[in-house]
Amino acid sequence: MRSLILIFVYLSKDIFKRWFETPGAVFARVLIAISLCLLFLFMQAGFVLTEKAVEKKIESFGLNTMILRSTKMSKTEIRPSLDQLLSSLSEVGTYLPFSSLYVNAQLSNEKRVKVIIYNDHSIPGLNSLMGWDGMQESVFLAAYGYPEAMKERVKVSKVFFDAEVVKPPRIMRFISLNDPLLFIPESMAHGFERFSVQESVLFLSDDSVDLMAIIESTEALLKNEGFDRYELTSPVKWVGELDGIREVRKNAQAIGGGFVGLLIVLIFGSIAVFEYRQNIFATALFKSFGLHTIHLMARYWIEGLVLLFISFFGAVQFAQVFHRMVFKLAGFEVELLDLAIFNPYQISENFFLLSLLGVASLVAILPICIALRKPVGKVLG
Repeated sequence: MRSLILIFVYLSKDIFKRWFETPGAVFARVLIAISLCLLFLFMQAGFVLTEKAVEKKIESFGLNTMILRSTKMSKTEIRPSLDQLLSSLSEVGTYLPFSSLYVNAQLSNEKRVKVIIYNDHSIPGLNSLMGWDGMQESVFLAAYGYPEAMKERVKVSKVFFDAEVVKPPRIMRFISLNDPLLFIPESMAHGFERFSVQESVLFLSDDSVDLMAIIESTEALLKNEGFDRYELTSPVKWVGELDGIREVRKNAQAIGGGFVGLLIVLIFGSIAVFEYRQNIFATALFKSFGLHTIHLMARYWIEGLVLLFISFFGAVQFAQVFHRMVFKLAGFEVELLDLAIFNPYQISENFFLLSLLGVASLVAILPICIALRKPVGKVLG
Protein backbone atom coordinates (compact mmCIF):
# COMPACT_ATOMS: atom_id res chain seq x y z
CA MET A 1 0.00 0.00 0.00
CA ARG A 2 2.87 2.33 0.90
CA SER A 3 4.54 1.70 -2.45
CA LEU A 4 1.30 2.58 -4.30
CA ILE A 5 1.05 5.84 -2.36
CA LEU A 6 4.66 6.69 -3.20
CA ILE A 7 4.05 5.86 -6.88
CA PHE A 8 0.94 8.06 -6.92
CA VAL A 9 2.79 10.97 -5.28
CA TYR A 10 5.74 10.67 -7.64
CA LEU A 11 3.64 10.45 -10.80
CA SER A 12 1.53 13.42 -9.62
CA LYS A 13 4.71 15.45 -9.17
CA ASP A 14 5.81 14.37 -12.64
CA ILE A 15 2.50 15.57 -14.15
CA PHE A 16 2.70 18.98 -12.46
CA LYS A 17 6.38 19.35 -13.35
CA ARG A 18 5.63 18.79 -17.06
CA TRP A 19 2.70 21.22 -16.88
CA PHE A 20 5.00 23.96 -15.57
CA GLU A 21 7.65 23.08 -18.15
CA THR A 22 5.17 23.23 -21.08
CA PRO A 23 2.30 25.56 -20.01
CA GLY A 24 1.51 26.30 -23.67
CA ALA A 25 0.58 22.68 -24.37
CA VAL A 26 -1.60 22.55 -21.26
CA PHE A 27 -3.32 25.84 -22.13
CA ALA A 28 -3.89 24.72 -25.74
CA ARG A 29 -5.52 21.47 -24.66
CA VAL A 30 -7.74 23.15 -22.08
CA LEU A 31 -8.76 26.00 -24.41
CA ILE A 32 -9.64 23.64 -27.28
CA ALA A 33 -11.53 21.29 -24.98
CA ILE A 34 -13.49 24.21 -23.43
CA SER A 35 -14.43 25.46 -26.92
CA LEU A 36 -15.61 22.03 -28.05
CA CYS A 37 -17.54 21.41 -24.82
CA LEU A 38 -19.12 24.87 -25.03
CA LEU A 39 -20.31 24.26 -28.59
CA PHE A 40 -21.77 20.90 -27.58
CA LEU A 41 -23.47 22.39 -24.49
CA PHE A 42 -25.05 25.19 -26.52
CA MET A 43 -26.20 22.75 -29.20
CA GLN A 44 -27.79 20.47 -26.61
CA ALA A 45 -29.32 23.41 -24.70
CA GLY A 46 -30.83 24.73 -27.95
CA PHE A 47 -32.65 21.45 -28.58
CA VAL A 48 -33.77 21.16 -24.95
CA LEU A 49 -35.11 24.73 -24.94
CA THR A 50 -36.95 24.05 -28.19
CA GLU A 51 -38.59 21.03 -26.53
CA LYS A 52 -39.49 23.19 -23.51
CA ALA A 53 -41.01 25.83 -25.80
CA VAL A 54 -43.20 23.24 -27.54
CA GLU A 55 -44.18 21.67 -24.20
CA LYS A 56 -45.11 25.12 -22.88
CA LYS A 57 -47.15 25.76 -25.99
CA ILE A 58 -49.00 22.46 -25.57
CA GLU A 59 -49.60 23.14 -21.87
CA SER A 60 -50.77 26.69 -22.58
CA PHE A 61 -53.44 25.67 -25.09
CA GLY A 62 -54.28 22.28 -23.62
CA LEU A 63 -53.78 18.93 -25.26
CA ASN A 64 -57.53 18.53 -25.80
CA THR A 65 -57.91 21.65 -27.96
CA MET A 66 -58.63 21.93 -31.69
CA ILE A 67 -59.21 25.00 -33.84
CA LEU A 68 -60.47 24.85 -37.41
CA ARG A 69 -60.37 27.76 -39.86
CA SER A 70 -61.88 27.95 -43.34
CA THR A 71 -62.72 30.72 -45.79
CA LYS A 72 -66.43 31.48 -45.82
CA MET A 73 -68.26 29.92 -48.74
CA SER A 74 -69.03 32.16 -51.69
CA LYS A 75 -72.52 32.75 -53.02
CA THR A 76 -71.87 30.29 -55.85
CA GLU A 77 -70.76 27.48 -53.50
CA ILE A 78 -73.24 24.95 -52.20
CA ARG A 79 -72.06 23.40 -48.95
CA PRO A 80 -73.09 23.57 -45.31
CA SER A 81 -71.57 26.14 -42.97
CA LEU A 82 -69.07 24.91 -40.39
CA ASP A 83 -71.33 25.60 -37.40
CA GLN A 84 -74.02 23.35 -38.86
CA LEU A 85 -71.70 20.68 -40.23
CA LEU A 86 -69.81 20.11 -36.97
CA SER A 87 -72.62 20.77 -34.48
CA SER A 88 -72.43 17.14 -33.26
CA LEU A 89 -69.10 18.01 -31.59
CA SER A 90 -71.08 19.76 -28.85
CA GLU A 91 -72.00 16.27 -27.56
CA VAL A 92 -68.35 15.33 -26.85
CA GLY A 93 -66.90 18.61 -25.63
CA THR A 94 -67.08 22.40 -25.61
CA TYR A 95 -68.02 23.57 -29.09
CA LEU A 96 -67.61 27.23 -30.12
CA PRO A 97 -68.26 28.09 -33.79
CA PHE A 98 -67.60 31.69 -34.81
CA SER A 99 -66.60 33.90 -37.74
CA SER A 100 -63.87 36.50 -37.80
CA LEU A 101 -63.62 39.59 -39.97
CA TYR A 102 -60.46 40.25 -41.93
CA VAL A 103 -60.98 43.93 -40.99
CA ASN A 104 -59.80 44.93 -37.51
CA ALA A 105 -61.71 47.12 -35.07
CA GLN A 106 -60.12 50.07 -33.27
CA LEU A 107 -60.20 51.03 -29.59
CA SER A 108 -60.30 54.60 -28.28
CA ASN A 109 -56.51 54.47 -27.86
CA GLU A 110 -56.23 53.39 -31.53
CA LYS A 111 -55.16 49.87 -30.60
CA ARG A 112 -56.36 47.29 -33.14
CA VAL A 113 -58.80 44.58 -32.14
CA LYS A 114 -59.86 41.36 -33.87
CA VAL A 115 -63.59 41.13 -34.60
CA ILE A 116 -65.43 37.89 -33.78
CA ILE A 117 -69.02 37.29 -34.94
CA TYR A 118 -71.01 34.65 -33.07
CA ASN A 119 -74.49 33.15 -33.46
CA ASP A 120 -76.92 31.01 -31.47
CA HIS A 121 -74.75 27.90 -32.00
CA SER A 122 -71.87 29.74 -30.26
CA ILE A 123 -73.66 30.78 -27.07
CA PRO A 124 -73.34 27.47 -25.12
CA GLY A 125 -69.63 27.33 -25.87
CA LEU A 126 -69.12 30.99 -24.91
CA ASN A 127 -70.96 30.52 -21.63
CA SER A 128 -68.86 27.46 -20.85
CA LEU A 129 -65.52 29.11 -21.66
CA MET A 130 -66.35 32.38 -19.89
CA GLY A 131 -67.88 30.65 -16.87
CA TRP A 132 -71.23 32.38 -17.34
CA ASP A 133 -74.66 31.04 -16.47
CA GLY A 134 -76.03 32.98 -19.42
CA MET A 135 -74.91 35.70 -21.84
CA GLN A 136 -74.10 38.90 -19.95
CA GLU A 137 -73.93 41.42 -22.80
CA SER A 138 -74.48 40.90 -26.52
CA VAL A 139 -71.36 42.94 -27.42
CA PHE A 140 -68.29 42.45 -25.27
CA LEU A 141 -64.54 42.97 -25.43
CA ALA A 142 -62.29 40.12 -24.24
CA ALA A 143 -59.02 41.83 -23.31
CA TYR A 144 -56.29 41.86 -20.68
CA GLY A 145 -55.18 45.11 -19.04
CA TYR A 146 -58.61 46.70 -18.81
CA PRO A 147 -60.87 46.91 -15.73
CA GLU A 148 -63.59 44.29 -15.96
CA ALA A 149 -67.16 45.46 -16.59
CA MET A 150 -66.03 48.87 -17.89
CA LYS A 151 -67.52 50.13 -21.14
CA GLU A 152 -65.13 50.65 -24.01
CA ARG A 153 -66.08 52.34 -27.25
CA VAL A 154 -64.91 50.33 -30.25
CA LYS A 155 -65.01 51.38 -33.89
CA VAL A 156 -65.53 48.83 -36.67
CA SER A 157 -65.28 50.51 -40.06
CA LYS A 158 -67.74 53.41 -39.59
CA VAL A 159 -69.82 51.74 -36.88
CA PHE A 160 -69.33 52.28 -33.13
CA PHE A 161 -70.07 49.76 -30.36
CA ASP A 162 -70.07 50.20 -26.59
CA ALA A 163 -68.55 46.90 -25.48
CA GLU A 164 -68.34 45.60 -21.93
CA VAL A 165 -64.84 44.45 -20.99
CA VAL A 166 -64.49 40.84 -19.81
CA LYS A 167 -61.43 38.85 -18.82
CA PRO A 168 -60.71 36.24 -21.52
CA PRO A 169 -59.89 32.65 -20.51
CA ARG A 170 -56.40 31.44 -21.38
CA ILE A 171 -57.72 29.20 -24.14
CA MET A 172 -58.85 32.32 -26.04
CA ARG A 173 -55.21 32.92 -26.92
CA PHE A 174 -55.68 30.16 -29.47
CA ILE A 175 -57.93 32.65 -31.29
CA SER A 176 -56.52 36.02 -30.27
CA LEU A 177 -52.76 35.38 -30.19
CA ASN A 178 -52.81 37.77 -27.17
CA ASP A 179 -54.73 40.53 -29.02
CA PRO A 180 -58.07 41.88 -27.72
CA LEU A 181 -61.21 40.31 -29.20
CA LEU A 182 -64.46 42.14 -29.93
CA PHE A 183 -67.47 39.77 -29.91
CA ILE A 184 -70.51 40.89 -31.92
CA PRO A 185 -73.70 38.83 -32.38
CA GLU A 186 -74.57 37.88 -35.94
CA SER A 187 -77.84 39.85 -35.69
CA MET A 188 -75.81 43.09 -35.30
CA ALA A 189 -73.20 42.30 -37.94
CA HIS A 190 -75.24 42.58 -41.15
CA GLY A 191 -73.50 45.84 -41.97
CA PHE A 192 -70.23 43.93 -42.35
CA GLU A 193 -71.40 41.50 -45.04
CA ARG A 194 -69.23 43.28 -47.61
CA PHE A 195 -66.11 42.25 -45.71
CA SER A 196 -64.37 38.92 -46.10
CA VAL A 197 -65.12 36.52 -43.29
CA GLN A 198 -63.32 33.44 -42.02
CA GLU A 199 -65.36 30.60 -40.54
CA SER A 200 -63.79 29.01 -37.48
CA VAL A 201 -64.48 26.44 -34.78
CA LEU A 202 -62.84 26.19 -31.37
CA PHE A 203 -63.35 22.77 -29.80
CA LEU A 204 -62.26 21.39 -26.42
CA SER A 205 -62.64 17.64 -26.21
CA ASP A 206 -63.82 16.11 -22.93
CA ASP A 207 -61.17 13.42 -23.40
CA SER A 208 -57.84 14.26 -25.09
CA VAL A 209 -57.33 10.55 -25.90
CA ASP A 210 -60.25 10.70 -28.33
CA LEU A 211 -59.19 13.97 -29.96
CA MET A 212 -56.95 12.43 -32.63
CA ALA A 213 -59.83 10.24 -33.84
CA ILE A 214 -62.12 13.30 -33.82
CA ILE A 215 -59.60 15.25 -35.89
CA GLU A 216 -59.30 12.45 -38.45
CA SER A 217 -63.07 12.10 -38.79
CA THR A 218 -63.46 15.90 -39.03
CA GLU A 219 -60.90 16.12 -41.84
CA ALA A 220 -62.59 13.27 -43.70
CA LEU A 221 -65.98 15.00 -43.34
CA LEU A 222 -64.60 18.32 -44.57
CA LYS A 223 -63.09 16.75 -47.67
CA ASN A 224 -66.31 14.87 -48.36
CA GLU A 225 -68.32 18.12 -48.14
CA GLY A 226 -66.01 19.97 -50.54
CA PHE A 227 -63.90 22.04 -48.14
CA ASP A 228 -60.72 22.48 -50.16
CA ARG A 229 -59.08 25.26 -48.16
CA TYR A 230 -59.01 24.89 -44.41
CA GLU A 231 -56.51 24.89 -41.56
CA LEU A 232 -56.86 22.51 -38.64
CA THR A 233 -54.55 23.10 -35.67
CA SER A 234 -54.26 21.17 -32.43
CA PRO A 235 -51.59 20.75 -29.74
CA VAL A 236 -52.13 16.99 -30.05
CA LYS A 237 -50.34 17.27 -33.41
CA TRP A 238 -47.47 19.10 -31.71
CA VAL A 239 -46.81 15.96 -29.68
CA GLY A 240 -45.56 14.36 -32.89
CA GLU A 241 -43.48 17.47 -33.55
CA LEU A 242 -42.05 17.16 -30.04
CA ASP A 243 -41.11 13.53 -30.67
CA GLY A 244 -39.45 14.62 -33.92
CA ILE A 245 -37.40 17.27 -32.11
CA ARG A 246 -36.27 14.69 -29.56
CA GLU A 247 -35.25 12.30 -32.32
CA VAL A 248 -33.28 15.04 -34.07
CA ARG A 249 -31.65 15.94 -30.74
CA LYS A 250 -30.51 12.36 -30.24
CA ASN A 251 -29.05 12.24 -33.76
CA ALA A 252 -27.37 15.63 -33.34
CA GLN A 253 -26.05 14.54 -29.96
CA ALA A 254 -24.52 11.41 -31.50
CA ILE A 255 -23.03 13.23 -34.51
CA GLY A 256 -21.87 16.26 -32.52
CA GLY A 257 -20.54 14.04 -29.75
CA GLY A 258 -18.63 11.94 -32.27
CA PHE A 259 -17.13 15.10 -33.79
CA VAL A 260 -16.11 16.46 -30.36
CA GLY A 261 -14.69 13.09 -29.30
CA LEU A 262 -12.70 12.71 -32.53
CA LEU A 263 -11.11 16.16 -32.22
CA ILE A 264 -10.23 15.57 -28.57
CA VAL A 265 -8.66 12.19 -29.40
CA LEU A 266 -6.60 13.72 -32.23
CA ILE A 267 -5.46 16.80 -30.29
CA PHE A 268 -4.90 15.23 -26.87
CA GLY A 269 -3.43 12.09 -28.44
CA SER A 270 -0.99 14.06 -30.62
CA ILE A 271 0.25 16.19 -27.71
CA ALA A 272 0.51 13.14 -25.42
CA VAL A 273 2.54 11.22 -28.01
CA PHE A 274 4.80 14.25 -28.52
CA GLU A 275 5.41 14.54 -24.76
CA TYR A 276 6.01 10.79 -24.52
CA ARG A 277 8.68 10.93 -27.23
CA GLN A 278 10.35 13.85 -25.47
CA ASN A 279 10.53 11.81 -22.25
CA ILE A 280 10.93 8.34 -23.74
CA PHE A 281 14.25 7.61 -22.07
CA ALA A 282 13.04 8.83 -18.67
CA THR A 283 9.95 6.62 -19.03
CA ALA A 284 12.12 3.62 -19.93
CA LEU A 285 14.30 4.38 -16.92
CA PHE A 286 11.22 4.36 -14.66
CA LYS A 287 10.30 0.95 -15.99
CA SER A 288 13.83 -0.35 -15.41
CA PHE A 289 13.50 0.75 -11.75
CA GLY A 290 10.42 -1.46 -11.43
CA LEU A 291 7.56 0.93 -12.22
CA HIS A 292 4.78 -1.12 -13.82
CA THR A 293 3.48 -0.31 -17.30
CA ILE A 294 -0.07 -0.01 -15.91
CA HIS A 295 1.07 2.78 -13.57
CA LEU A 296 2.49 4.76 -16.50
CA MET A 297 -0.67 4.19 -18.55
CA ALA A 298 -2.76 5.38 -15.63
CA ARG A 299 -0.53 8.46 -15.34
CA TYR A 300 -1.29 9.56 -18.92
CA TRP A 301 -4.99 8.69 -18.62
CA ILE A 302 -5.43 10.57 -15.33
CA GLU A 303 -3.67 13.61 -16.78
CA GLY A 304 -6.06 13.65 -19.74
CA LEU A 305 -9.09 13.14 -17.49
CA VAL A 306 -8.08 16.00 -15.17
CA LEU A 307 -7.59 18.42 -18.09
CA LEU A 308 -10.85 17.38 -19.73
CA PHE A 309 -12.90 17.66 -16.55
CA ILE A 310 -11.37 21.08 -15.83
CA SER A 311 -12.35 22.03 -19.38
CA PHE A 312 -15.88 20.69 -18.89
CA PHE A 313 -16.49 22.67 -15.70
CA GLY A 314 -14.95 25.74 -17.32
CA ALA A 315 -17.28 25.34 -20.33
CA VAL A 316 -20.28 24.99 -17.98
CA GLN A 317 -19.40 28.28 -16.27
CA PHE A 318 -18.98 30.09 -19.60
CA ALA A 319 -22.24 28.59 -20.87
CA GLN A 320 -24.15 29.84 -17.83
CA VAL A 321 -22.69 33.34 -18.22
CA PHE A 322 -23.56 33.66 -21.92
CA HIS A 323 -26.73 31.50 -21.89
CA ARG A 324 -29.29 34.30 -21.77
CA MET A 325 -27.51 36.45 -24.36
CA VAL A 326 -27.01 33.62 -26.88
CA PHE A 327 -30.52 32.18 -26.75
CA LYS A 328 -32.25 35.55 -26.51
CA LEU A 329 -30.57 36.42 -29.81
CA ALA A 330 -31.78 33.04 -31.11
CA GLY A 331 -35.38 34.14 -30.47
CA PHE A 332 -36.33 32.14 -27.37
CA GLU A 333 -38.76 33.63 -24.84
CA VAL A 334 -37.08 35.24 -21.85
CA GLU A 335 -39.21 33.09 -19.48
CA LEU A 336 -37.46 29.96 -20.78
CA LEU A 337 -33.97 31.39 -20.16
CA ASP A 338 -34.10 31.62 -16.35
CA LEU A 339 -31.43 29.19 -15.14
CA ALA A 340 -33.00 29.21 -11.67
CA ILE A 341 -36.08 27.51 -13.18
CA PHE A 342 -34.34 25.22 -15.64
CA ASN A 343 -30.59 24.79 -16.00
CA PRO A 344 -29.54 22.64 -19.00
CA TYR A 345 -25.91 22.75 -17.83
CA GLN A 346 -26.30 20.69 -14.66
CA ILE A 347 -24.21 17.53 -14.41
CA SER A 348 -27.38 15.42 -14.36
CA GLU A 349 -28.24 16.83 -17.81
CA ASN A 350 -24.79 16.18 -19.28
CA PHE A 351 -23.80 12.62 -18.40
CA PHE A 352 -23.45 11.91 -22.12
CA LEU A 353 -20.77 14.60 -22.55
CA LEU A 354 -18.94 13.52 -19.39
CA SER A 355 -18.95 9.90 -20.55
CA LEU A 356 -17.75 11.00 -23.97
CA LEU A 357 -14.82 12.91 -22.42
CA GLY A 358 -13.85 9.88 -20.32
CA VAL A 359 -13.86 7.57 -23.36
CA ALA A 360 -12.00 10.14 -25.51
CA SER A 361 -9.26 10.52 -22.89
CA LEU A 362 -8.79 6.75 -22.88
CA VAL A 363 -8.72 6.39 -26.68
CA ALA A 364 -6.27 9.31 -26.95
CA ILE A 365 -3.58 7.41 -25.01
CA LEU A 366 -3.91 4.11 -26.90
CA PRO A 367 -0.74 4.81 -28.99
CA ILE A 368 1.17 5.45 -25.76
CA CYS A 369 -0.21 2.26 -24.21
CA ILE A 370 1.09 0.31 -27.20
CA ALA A 371 4.47 2.02 -26.97
CA LEU A 372 4.76 1.36 -23.23
CA ARG A 373 4.43 -2.38 -23.86
CA LYS A 374 7.81 -2.43 -25.62
CA PRO A 375 10.65 -3.94 -23.59
CA VAL A 376 13.01 -1.47 -21.91
CA GLY A 377 16.03 -2.77 -23.76
CA LYS A 378 14.38 -2.29 -27.13
CA VAL A 379 13.42 1.28 -26.29
CA LEU A 380 16.87 2.26 -24.96
CA GLY A 381 18.66 0.40 -27.73
